[in-house]
Amino acid sequence: MKYPNGFYQMDSRIFERGLKPIAFVVYNYLVSCAGSQRSCFPSVRTIAGKCSCSESAARDAVKQLETLGLIRKEYSYRENRYGVRQQTSNTYAILPLPDYYENGQPRYAQPEELPL
Repeated sequence: MKYPNGFYQMDSRIFERGLKPIAFVVYNYLVSCAGSQRSCFPSVRTIAGKCSCSESAARDAVKQLETLGLIRKEYSYRENRYGVRQQTSNTYAILPLPDYYENGQPRYAQPEELPL
């Protein structure tokens, strides 16, 4: 969630996810872009520039975030003036933080599993 003057809110459980530094910075950047909409669409070039890393490092970070179930990358396309479909910037959906991981897959506690 974004606040006035450039502030945004971050779930502190992100520190427990074992993210590599670049993935941590990329996640924070995507969350700050997404705001209350929970999605954003910066280009890889923009992510890399804002996060002070290479484009390949930004792509690797996005892959790590997807694998951990923190974001979902959705491919976006449009037709150019010749009717050819071209990929544009991806849309990144910020997902709720998983409660735990089982066999490397993100899992969410069922209401009956939650402590009282």
